[in-house]
Amino acid sequence: MTYVLAVLTAFKDKEAESVTLKARGRAISTAVDAAEICRNRFLTDLQPPSIEISTEQLPSNGGGTRGVSSIAITLKRLGKTEARDAEAEAPPEEVEEAVPSPKADLSEIKGVGKATEEKLIEAGFTTVESVAASKPEELAEQSGISSKVAAKLIESAKDLKEPKR
Repeated sequence: MTYVLAVLTAFKDKEAESVTLKARGRAISTAVDAAEICRNRFLTDLQPPSIEISTEQLPSNGGGTRGVSSIAITLKRLGKTEARDAEAEAPPEEVEEAVPSPKADLSEIKGVGKATEEKLIEAGFTTVESVAASKPEELAEQSGISSKVAAKLIESAKDLKEPKR
């Protein structure tokens, strides 16, 4: 999730036009997951990614070299006219989902720190309402937190949703 947050920061805070994720060996699946989470959950104004794959020769312990697979995934924003065209072509349901609604931040839930917030977002729980509406077993299984912690988070989220007296 750290990589997802880094990509989101680059696009949102630094206003980057493109971000390239590079990985070798076992880290390739992490880079692919980060790119897909960004494209499918958070950044709807991206072009299809450009992907370069290669093999790098690295020195091995016994002398000589060994080939290690590598990947570079470049995510680029759509231009302003391309973004408008994409919105015009999108079905009404997708356009409505792209409009952010004012919702409470996950960090407002008692017991949610940065690490837990990352786990919740990665599992698809992006709002206080989605946490409050979930069941402890579901939240625990999907986010990797314990059932006991999940139950406490759900109660805290429900408390946030209730109007203050």
